[in-house]
Amino acid sequence: MIEKLKHRTIWLIQPNQDPAFAESAAALLRDVKGVQHVRITGPNRLLVSYNVREITMQIIEALLQEFGYKLRTSFFCRFMRAVCYYLEDIECNGGKHDQADCTRDAFITRYLRRPHGCRDHRPEYLRRYL
Repeated sequence: MIEKLKHRTIWLIQPNQDPAFAESAAALLRDVKGVQHVRITGPNRLLVSYNVREITMQIIEALLQEFGYKLRTSFFCRFMRAVCYYLEDIECNGGKHDQADCTRDAFITRYLRRPHGCRDHRPEYLRRYL
């Protein structure tokens, strides 16, 4: 299987009672299949490297939320999260199209749009009277 490594930053919200929550989140992610490397880059930030063919960012973040970790919900973080989900979904599912179908559809569209054969260019009301 070809590896497609992604490097993403996950922003967490620090709870009041657990000062070492980033270390515990990193330890949790290190045991997940498909995650290559987890590094703590700040008090509430994780840098995760993973193979997108085995696991996606959406699954990683859902796993963190399932274990009680809260993700940052600022506009920037939500936007970047949505972009990552979209791009990874296209990468995982978008490459499964048949080139022959695309070529056939292009020829059909071109055939339907181009004028061909013996066509009567008169309006319908003139064709009925003649």
